[in-house]
Amino acid sequence: MEKSEKFRLIYSIFLGVFTVAVGIAVICVTADIYYSGKGTEVIYSRAIVGERLTALAIPLIFLIAAVIFGAIFPLYKVKASRPPEKILEKLTSRLPQSGDGEEFSVAQAAYKKANTVRLVAWLVALAVVLASLIAVLCYIVNTAHFQSEDITADIFAMVANVLPWLAAAFAASVAAAVVSHVFANRQVAAAKTMIKNGDKATVIQKTEPAFITKLKNIIAKPAFLWAVRGAVGVIAVVFIIVGIVNGGAHDVLVKAVNICQECIGLG
Repeated sequence: MEKSEKFRLIYSIFLGVFTVAVGIAVICVTADIYYSGKGTEVIYSRAIVGERLTALAIPLIFLIAAVIFGAIFPLYKVKASRPPEKILEKLTSRLPQSGDGEEFSVAQAAYKKANTVRLVAWLVALAVVLASLIAVLCYIVNTAHFQSEDITADIFAMVANVLPWLAAAFAASVAAAVVSHVFANRQVAAAKTMIKNGDKATVIQKTEPAFITKLKNIIAKPAFLWAVRGAVGVIAVVFIIVGIVNGGAHDVLVKAVNICQECIGLG
């Protein structure tokens, strides 16, 4: 991996983590304004909001500057490099099964080790995502968590219980992607060494299973994409109808009215 690629990778991770941190800080400040202002006529006044957000002025300025820098920096990229995963796909079909010399053995061991690390990283990420999904669904499906008359308290309780799981799933996915990218580069280097020092007569052309080929063909069809979009649209409509039936639309309307009256100053 070149220095510029390493810098971009580290910078992308930093920007993502910093954005999430600033977002959480804004949410905490907003919640603090609301709870500390209960019982007063005006909660989100210009003076109160300005005073609280002043503490976040420096992080917000840094975040905006970081986003602008990230948008300008790619302009100085000299050449576009292919992802190591794509390169690895082509090299895999040319890998020899045996070879002479210690260099081939070391490269083969490094290739297998990197492949194992990538697989384990994605399996761990998948386990974390599935566990997070189950935990979130268990909380949301349990109606006992949403029977309080204080809707705001229910929402904040849901955020407190759901957000850590979502953050864990997001962090695990990002970590797996980073680990996979780093070790894919190592696999590419090891594969090139194996091809250079291996016995070309032992190269076995690997073919994917028939059902994988059929699955790829199905996914590539436009009809499948439209079917997925239609399914997502139907699910969205169903959830909207369920929200209207159980009174969720009325609750949202009440909250919107309160925000307009307290924050914007209408009415």
